[in-house]
Amino acid sequence: MAALGTYCFDGLNFSQASALFTDTGLTTLAADGYYSQGGIIRQQLNGVLLNAQPCGECLVPCGSGLSASVSNNGTFSADVDVANTTGAIVMYFYMGSAIPDGVLATYNTATYNRLTCEGNHNTFLIQDGSGVTVDYAGIGNQGTGTFTYVGNSNAALLAGSPYDGTPSGACAAGDQPEDYTYTGSAYVAQGTFTSPTVVASQIGVNPGTVSRVFTMVVPKTTTSPTSINLTISAPICGTLFRWEVDCPITLPSFQASTFDISTTCRPDSLTYYFIQNATGTNVPFTVDTNTVPVVGNWVFTDANGSTYANDTSTLQYIIMNSTTAIGIRNGVVVSIVPCDPF
Repeated sequence: MAALGTYCFDGLNFSQASALFTDTGLTTLAADGYYSQGGIIRQQLNGVLLNAQPCGECLVPCGSGLSASVSNNGTFSADVDVANTTGAIVMYFYMGSAIPDGVLATYNTATYNRLTCEGNHNTFLIQDGSGVTVDYAGIGNQGTGTFTYVGNSNAALLAGSPYDGTPSGACAAGDQPEDYTYTGSAYVAQGTFTSPTVVASQIGVNPGTVSRVFTMVVPKTTTSPTSINLTISAPICGTLFRWEVDCPITLPSFQASTFDISTTCRPDSLTYYFIQNATGTNVPFTVDTNTVPVVGNWVFTDANGSTYANDTSTLQYIIMNSTTAIGIRNGVVVSIVPCDPF
């Protein structure tokens, strides 16, 4: 059975080290065996660390999720097995009722951090850190490779930044979050710390007392790699988060017209794809059952979710069933109205 221990190594990090030792002077070799840190597993044999490998047993299977509730703050990393198939990886996130947390997914070296929620543009608006209503969480954060913070609005998220205070005892506002890695049964503290800075463009929260389940889509267009990294940034003390990562799917489709700035009725001519949002406070979340897009849904032009429909700031419409004008802006449905007859 695995056990936590303190070891020393030569080199810049565990992946590049040549041996493990039990003393800071690097004179006493650790016993031969398997060791892991940060999702990497290596075997020490005859006093030499063999090649680093991903820790397969540490992977979270797709189609499941995790929950965490901590009194301190932290940066929580987990690797998820997303199988050797292609499709859209759909992720759902609930960050509790009071404290927003950050989301960043990394797949095949690309990062993903844009999210929408059930009721977006209708009942539950999304606002950035300046209080401006936005089409989706992370709209000002694209291409940065940094976290998008979602959940219920909380002024402490910006007020506590930068999070560079040296922890000393109980968690205090502005303290550096400790790094955690999921090891196959729990998030385990790594003894290292980060110093995140949170800015208004990274925030996309629900103002008020209700936090929604947020939806993110990651396209998986090749069978490999077969794992995705999901990291949650929780810089405020005393946080709770729950997430679910579903296995790759072909997104549900519908027929509609080409895009136009008008709502004039016109016949269907193209296939589009979308993904339902979800509700709930525990995993598995309750996924909506709508068979055509509703306000707040992502819409794509491909079955893997690689290309958002009308990913521009100009509102344009597609006509579904020659009766319904679906207004899409920045890839998300913002309105649905009857189309205008010829």
